[in-house]
Amino acid sequence: MKHEVVVTGIGIHPFGRWPDKSTIQLSEVAIRQALADACITFPQVQAAWLGAEFAGFTEARQIVQHFGWTGIPISQMQQACASGSAAFREAYLAVQSGCYDTVLVLGYEKMEGGLLSGGDPALDHEFHLHHMGLDVTPGRIAMALQRRMLAYGETPQMLAAEAVQCYAYGAKNPNAKNRKAFTHEEILAAPVICSPLTKYMCCPSTDGAAAVVITTRAKAQQHGSVSRSITILGHGVGSPSDEDLLGGPGPHIGGDFRAGSLTHRVGGLAYEAAGVGPQDVDVVQCHAPFAGGGFVCAEALGFCDEGEGGRFFLEGKAALDGQVAFNTDGGLLARGHPLGATGIAEIYELVRQLRGEAGELQMPRRPKIAVAHNTGLGCLNMHILGR
Repeated sequence: MKHEVVVTGIGIHPFGRWPDKSTIQLSEVAIRQALADACITFPQVQAAWLGAEFAGFTEARQIVQHFGWTGIPISQMQQACASGSAAFREAYLAVQSGCYDTVLVLGYEKMEGGLLSGGDPALDHEFHLHHMGLDVTPGRIAMALQRRMLAYGETPQMLAAEAVQCYAYGAKNPNAKNRKAFTHEEILAAPVICSPLTKYMCCPSTDGAAAVVITTRAKAQQHGSVSRSITILGHGVGSPSDEDLLGGPGPHIGGDFRAGSLTHRVGGLAYEAAGVGPQDVDVVQCHAPFAGGGFVCAEALGFCDEGEGGRFFLEGKAALDGQVAFNTDGGLLARGHPLGATGIAEIYELVRQLRGEAGELQMPRRPKIAVAHNTGLGCLNMHILGR
């Protein structure tokens, strides 16, 4: 028997640089908010899943047991940028199957500055990464963007349009790392990281934590939180296949060159599981660590035709009052990207939108269906939420 699964509690620690705070302190803020929002106390939590990429092997236990030694199972997920959404996925499946009825999910991270590489050369022997020097992520993405520009006629102005939207929303988000709005001219004139990407077209690494409580609808009724609960309608998960590598349409960008094909395939699985289609979706939290990432999602998830993603953003179709709202909290560019926390921060924002609690950033039409898209090295998780 599959149970109806809902999100009843959400919490977040503002993203930024917090040199004087430990991961336990960051996580405590998010967890306490989520528990209070779900109208429960920590002893009612039956299991916990945590996602982080750079965590020590004892951190998950220390974070959870900071709230008490209740003997619950504690699981840590490490899937690069998708660590948080992987934890969310496993928690959702555990509640859906009936193993538990109330669980806690946390994504968290403290990060150093500088560029992220794609893997360990001693373990990963992909030719294009370690023999051609493409292990530096902005370089890999920039080359794919150049391919899109050549194939589709996309322009730097289109990339700037996506970034301008993110920073405009980030300026109104008290939990975002970057809270300054930028003009198209400022974004285009910023120092070049790797052409066509400028500084403000690239996400910052940062610290942060986000938490959610997942439970069954029946248990939410007992907790007194059912009126504000948001249903998890379905999910999709996958990693790159030969088909994505060899048969995917067009020059795409993202975690790797096959991101567009992978998003299309996993998105299809999520749509089927949720019983919805692109025409039903109101809002998307898209994993776009670089400007142009939203283009790929808009195309791969069926909101516009292939090659039209840049125009989709340039024409305002991804805005709060557009066809489908994208990254309404500022996304990775403005909100920031603490790897393990990103996937849960997406859920946090979508729950706020679906509840109608997003304040200045609330969509003019209250959304009914929302998509969370979070990719990491070799993994893509998608979840569809609804009210």
